[in-house]
Amino acid sequence: MSTASDPRAILDAWLAGSYVRADGQPVAGRAWDDDTVYRYTAALAEWLVYPAGQVPYDQSWFAYIGPRVWHFTADDIRAWADRLTNQDGTIMSEAARARAASAVRSFYKHCEDALGATSWRLPRRSQLVGSVPAKDQGLLSRDQMEALRSAADGYRGTMPERARLAVYLALAGLRPGQAIGLSLLQIQRDDQNAPTWRLPAKNNSASAVAATAPIPLPVVWALDDYLPVRTWKAPYSTETAGPVLVSRLGRALDRVTYPKLIRSVAATHRFLAEDAAALSPDVIARSPSPLTA
Repeated sequence: MSTASDPRAILDAWLAGSYVRADGQPVAGRAWDDDTVYRYTAALAEWLVYPAGQVPYDQSWFAYIGPRVWHFTADDIRAWADRLTNQDGTIMSEAARARAASAVRSFYKHCEDALGATSWRLPRRSQLVGSVPAKDQGLLSRDQMEALRSAADGYRGTMPERARLAVYLALAGLRPGQAIGLSLLQIQRDDQNAPTWRLPAKNNSASAVAATAPIPLPVVWALDDYLPVRTWKAPYSTETAGPVLVSRLGRALDRVTYPKLIRSVAATHRFLAEDAAALSPDVIARSPSPLTA
């Protein structure tokens, strides 16, 4: 990259999902969730730390590497990651430092692949700062799943019919991407006794769908309660088309709102309240469903 290229401007355009390729072609890139935008912006451009009793400083990658932003080595990333600290001055965990290094590596891969920059030949993340410890993939018990179903049935918060259906989709085994990607046009109601759906595939491709499958009857009932109050609004959705789960503005729910919605439901049940903040819709979808035998 040219030394005149502004790395912060490139970062902002990339995370905004709109940038111009090296050949001058405008590109509408991926849609980033709010959490990822925050983490990538912090790690690369504005990671302010206020150690107790010390002068605040910026430990972001751009601040660390300075004028060598386009002329660095893998060892520079290692040295930067090794010095990252928490607010109290302690060294960050290996997992946190690995995620930060991954953000830097992803940024430069974008510069190479989309903007025609010379390759920096960066090694894999595990060769930069080690592997991220595996997350606990423990599933919920059947009792916990039944408690979540009970919480959804009794939920009296904002738009309760939508919240109940969102939970029921997870209980039925839909992964987050499938639940928020589900369209009214993928639901077949010709046979009222046995409605079916063609779910978005689990590979997160908007154009890919799985085979037709029957809809569990409890989900059908939750859907019937929700559709009369579904807040569809053109051009994002209509009464008969568009995403099933929509916001007040008629837009599809995103990957940040959907988990928050399910966690808000779980927090209302005394059996789940303590762990509701960390509840994962993906784990719910893989746990034993109370909607099937």
